[in-house]
Amino acid sequence: MDAVGQARAEPWADAMLERPRAWPTIALRGCLRAAPSDFVVEERLAFEPTGAGQHRFLLVEKCLANTESVARDLARHYAVLPIAVSFAGRKDRRAIARQWFSVDTPRDDDPAPTSEFRVLRATRHARKLRRGELEHNGFSIRLTALEGDLEVLDARLAMIAEHGFPNYFGEQRFGRGGANIARARAWLGARRRRDVSAFEKGLHLSVGRSLLFNAVLAARVRADAWRAILPGDVEIDGAPTGPLWGRGRSPSTDRAGAIEASALVPFADWRDALEHAGLRQDRRALVARPRNLRWARSGREARVDFELGPGCFATQLLSELGTLTSPTTDECPP
Repeated sequence: MDAVGQARAEPWADAMLERPRAWPTIALRGCLRAAPSDFVVEERLAFEPTGAGQHRFLLVEKCLANTESVARDLARHYAVLPIAVSFAGRKDRRAIARQWFSVDTPRDDDPAPTSEFRVLRATRHARKLRRGELEHNGFSIRLTALEGDLEVLDARLAMIAEHGFPNYFGEQRFGRGGANIARARAWLGARRRRDVSAFEKGLHLSVGRSLLFNAVLAARVRADAWRAILPGDVEIDGAPTGPLWGRGRSPSTDRAGAIEASALVPFADWRDALEHAGLRQDRRALVARPRNLRWARSGREARVDFELGPGCFATQLLSELGTLTSPTTDECPP
């Protein structure tokens, strides 16, 4: 494969930046994450650590810190290689995030609290924590400086509670300005791929798969068919699915297969690269269904609480609520 898209328009740019919404934009503006405490996320593991074993399990609360930077700090504290530190998923930097890490170490001392993170709970388990081993992520999100018809917020949240929302991979996956996509494209498109860490390789492959999945989901949203089971669809828990690309023929056929194939025409080089990287094709639901979605309004503020399964992005739910700006990108209204 040449460098992906080197001599032509970049199809990934539109796929990344244009994630069409499920419903028309509502006349509501507000601010998201005016402070880190406005965005709180907490992991719940899919299992209970046994309390014994070679892996130290730590529930860490972090603020204004990346998951990877906390992992590096834990590796330094326990004097282990970075590969000895595992986590179930990445969490937003500008947030209060309570997430689990495991460290392959016999030591039972824990890092002292810092301005970026502190240990809330420590236990042990026989094996390391693997990616995605979560029952759910719980979110508590505060929206501020709201303007417009707030009644439409109630109606939209009720609609999401009933129908769910498009299960896009969020912009966090692709990096600021698509930087992760550019790096993945350069690595996947190289005639001889340079050696990279297991983490970096996994990120490049994940970015490529996410890009293709979003393109298929965007096509289904434009066709107003992201929730419907179409002829030829492959289902997961009653929801239609899209591809996580890799080796093997797509099991999607008929109308669903036609939409999928058409959406992926511009990505032939990406598909070829992901197949040659040794990945096997998998599926992901097109619909994300929040659990225990609750909300309350007070003046120009609203609190929204919900739970999402692993791999679902809270920012995609929030994108259906109107125009929410963030101080990390735009100025919030006073």
